[in-house]
Amino acid sequence: MNQSDFLEWLRLYRHELMNDLQIIQGYATMGKYEKSNDKINQLVERLKHERQLQTLNADQFVNWLLTVSLSVKQLDISYTIETSKTDLADVDDDMKLDSELVINYLLPLVGEFDVIPVQITISGEDRIQLLFEIELLKEKQHDLINSLKTKGILSNTTNDNCLSLTIKY
Repeated sequence: MNQSDFLEWLRLYRHELMNDLQIIQGYATMGKYEKSNDKINQLVERLKHERQLQTLNADQFVNWLLTVSLSVKQLDISYTIETSKTDLADVDDDMKLDSELVINYLLPLVGEFDVIPVQITISGEDRIQLLFEIELLKEKQHDLINSLKTKGILSNTTNDNCLSLTIKY
């Protein structure tokens, strides 16, 4: 990441953080302390998740995930980590390339004013896998699946409005 990319990322991150803090301040000013406290707890949880993500030793993937979740407004990207592994350096590049591929092929399928939830789960002990759960109409699911040529082993399940893509490394 070059200096201008980093500064752009930092600007987006600070903007997101300031939005959260302004909401907390607004609730507190109106005397809605329970809502303010709930929002603080959500922020603390998000920061814990980010810290956990950064301990995976997968710099390329982590950089990509944090950047895309801030900058791509048509996707509501969230993630969970369900592995105790802390060194994913050997699959870092492949995870980043495959994730980038999924998102790049997904974006043209999203309407201009739509926001599509995308849940990414990083799991596995022996073999790492990425699970993408994408709320997408069934007719668009096949377009996405047929476009993907991943580095890892791809499998999928579909139902009416949810596509689950699993990539194993």
